[in-house]
Amino acid sequence: MKEMGLGGYFMHSRAGLITEYLGDEWFELINQVADAAEADGMETWLYDEDRWPSGSAGGKVTVDPQYRMKSLYVYESAPELVEWNNESFALYVAKLDGINLHYYMELDISDIKCSNSAVTKVKEAIQELSESCKDLLGEWKAVRFAIVPDAPSSTYNGTTYIDTMSKKATTKFIEMTHEEYAKRCGEHLGKSIKGIFTDEPHRGHCFDNLSVRDGIMSCAMAWTDDIFDEFEKRYGFSCRAILPELFYRKNGEKVAPVKLHYIDLANALFLERFAMPINDW
Repeated sequence: MKEMGLGGYFMHSRAGLITEYLGDEWFELINQVADAAEADGMETWLYDEDRWPSGSAGGKVTVDPQYRMKSLYVYESAPELVEWNNESFALYVAKLDGINLHYYMELDISDIKCSNSAVTKVKEAIQELSESCKDLLGEWKAVRFAIVPDAPSSTYNGTTYIDTMSKKATTKFIEMTHEEYAKRCGEHLGKSIKGIFTDEPHRGHCFDNLSVRDGIMSCAMAWTDDIFDEFEKRYGFSCRAILPELFYRKNGEKVAPVKLHYIDLANALFLERFAMPINDW
């Protein structure tokens, strides 16, 4: 690399790594490479993750489920196909014409214990509403909302990506990555090791995974545990109260404040709770 005119290199863990990531031998080798580079008159740079995206410390952070990324999912189906599980937190009946929303009503879920009782609840509501809503466009659908944790993946060594809108998750990542480098490689930082590269962190879904399976449409949006509270605090109204309007177009309108503010908030929380703390460190 030096002979080709390159001034330095990033020490980047890739697929197939045998040495334990962030283990004792890992840090010994990082220091040896930094010494060798300095002797060659080259720069070394750290890479803050085992592969990418940055944030999980090779899955070491997200071994603890409290730090894992979760998503706000909508599930749309015919009334008889409603599914209910412990991730579900809201159920609506809605008059839908594609993604255009002409009417919706939230149902009481206090006595729903299983999918069968959810189906019954939806059908009863539609029967009661049919006469008063008969002139509205579209057809009756069941619309269920749930908070769904990411599925474990080999990308994160059997765990998941982190919730980058959670300050406590970011703090854990910094503690396990940056602070460990400072402790184990501190004499090199700012000298033979010039800095730390971060790669493709993100704040989660944004209507990007629409799918239809067995008659049930699903789609996800970014989520963190206090996002509803933060939304109301920053924008002065509740997005929880009009949740279907986040995913659908009310009366066909393409622009809605709830969509703008929700995405704005997700990006702000990502910056405030992930990017900025790492930058400050």
